[in-house]
Amino acid sequence: APCKSAFRTRNCLQNSVRGSPWAASRIARGRARRLVAAALASIVAGAAPAQAPNRADPYADPAFTAQLNAGMGAFYARDFKTAQRRLEAAQQIAPADSLTVALLDATVWNLGAAEFTRFVDAQEAALARRGADAVGQTRLAFAYLFEQDLFAERELDAKEALAAALKLQPRLAAAHVGLGIYRLRESATNRAKIEFLAALRAQPHDVLAREYLADIYQNDLRDANRALSYLIEVPNLVPNYADGYFRLGTIMDDLGQERAALSYLQTAIALDKGHVGEAGQFGLPLLGQVYLKLHRIEDARKAFSAAVVYGERPDFSQEQLAKIKRGDYGGQPPR
Repeated sequence: APCKSAFRTRNCLQNSVRGSPWAASRIARGRARRLVAAALASIVAGAAPAQAPNRADPYADPAFTAQLNAGMGAFYARDFKTAQRRLEAAQQIAPADSLTVALLDATVWNLGAAEFTRFVDAQEAALARRGADAVGQTRLAFAYLFEQDLFAERELDAKEALAAALKLQPRLAAAHVGLGIYRLRESATNRAKIEFLAALRAQPHDVLAREYLADIYQNDLRDANRALSYLIEVPNLVPNYADGYFRLGTIMDDLGQERAALSYLQTAIALDKGHVGEAGQFGLPLLGQVYLKLHRIEDARKAFSAAVVYGERPDFSQEQLAKIKRGDYGGQPPR
């Protein structure tokens, strides 16, 4: 089953809620949530603090980028324990980087339901002890957004946590990114866009904000050039980010730049060795389509054949293989 990468791809935990570790933990977790709710109430009721100064760009820190890229490589190789250790080290350096927060959540999510429950419990308990903590509220909200796939009530928990974070620190980029993701789940694309732009004003290299803005411009506003402008710098910031290369490949395909699309997609597929993210779940069928546009029929056949093996859009890929075999795309059908 496909595994959850950041937020767009779906989860690989297909257990029913009833009888699962998630269900068993709900009563105990209710007590911790009441403590967190009390902390939230005290924040929202208080006066808004002065805006905190913007932190330095973490992507200019080689120590941070080394840990993030190492964690990313382990994540895409399905070495989730190593990924967790590396991403936690990156988070020690840059506690509020939204991409690190989301990838750490995705990593623990892929370790299983019980592990994710413990992960969220620990965040709730720490936040209940500390009280007013904008970064802690934001990180907890991201975790709640992951849990929303199983428990619908986590949506409101995430919204409240993000509101509290922005009350404490109005220019916290990650909180704006989290709120943007929440707005997208409400199908409020314009409001989501406002939040992602606010994140970039606070932190111009926020990779997750750039990625979501590119997605909005590419798929909602149908402006592939504008989408490209937000995403083109991402490989320089995080060279191991397979999903970033995949998204660039789709944009180049939309722009009719097949050779550039081919290069980005090949890189994305090579990086996502474990078929965890978007490149590993949808990359091969798209690669096959790009090969067809370049009239490289045999390469397209190989891509669609591999897609069937790895379960990437298998019905579509089988259909394309049948067309290639009939000679629908020209060239000599393979024997």
